[in-house]
Amino acid sequence: MRNAFAIAVGLVVSGLVIFLLYILGPQFFTFPPGANPMDPDSIKQNMHLIPTGAMILVIVAHFFGIIGGMIASTAVSETSLVPAYIVAGIIILGSIGGSFAMSHPAWSVISGIIAVIAAFFVGRIAAIKKMNEE
Repeated sequence: MRNAFAIAVGLVVSGLVIFLLYILGPQFFTFPPGANPMDPDSIKQNMHLIPTGAMILVIVAHFFGIIGGMIASTAVSETSLVPAYIVAGIIILGSIGGSFAMSHPAWSVISGIIAVIAAFFVGRIAAIKKMNEE
């Protein structure tokens, strides 16, 4: 039961980190008129007009979301890395799926895949350190 709760906490933390970084996009990057950064259909229709920096911020958000979720799930579990791996797997699949669903440019998809895989390994190291602290 504790590991199931750890997965839930990890997913919530991941989602919050990603969401918080997503909402920074419009603060730093000018979106095209009529493009709503919080509406997936609007983003998909205007993908060719979305600033490159905003796309990079999405990749960064997923990177840190995975790491944060893995650390949080390990902190709750205390004895297992399995919840952290499940959280990472869900976010990785969602990130890659979202990239294809939103018709991101090829460079963004490739960079995103590399970033989420790197985030898994960084998150794994951080989760192991967290588990060893407790």
